[in-house]
Amino acid sequence: MNRIVLTKNLFLDEYIPRELYNRYIGREHILISLLDERLIKADQALRDKFGPVTINNWFTGGNRNWSGLRMPESPDYSLTSQHSFGRASDKIFSLEPANVIQDYILSNWRELGITGLELNTSWVHTDVRNAGNIRLITFKA
Repeated sequence: MNRIVLTKNLFLDEYIPRELYNRYIGREHILISLLDERLIKADQALRDKFGPVTINNWFTGGNRNWSGLRMPESPDYSLTSQHSFGRASDKIFSLEPANVIQDYILSNWRELGITGLELNTSWVHTDVRNAGNIRLITFKA
């Protein structure tokens, strides 16, 4: 099975859970339509700035499966979560701790197109919720 390229460094399987991905092999355009392009663009910009990042890594043998789109069968599913709408991802960066990246986002959210940021976590949750790009909504787990 070939990986579907979304950007120069990001792949479709990094956003889609394994079970859903396997159900739509050959019809990946349906899965792509579930993701907000603003999220992928923002994640690529963070990848450009901070280097290697892990979202879902099930395709390459890892255990992360629900860090992008979340379906009702996810243990972390919530009807109102931005993950449920393809507008959020949880990321682990290899070269920088989460707080450094969170601080950068706090100063550059508008340019990145990020409108939601979870703080005080060991990962980086960002989302592109419909907030009119007029403010950054921050929250804590």
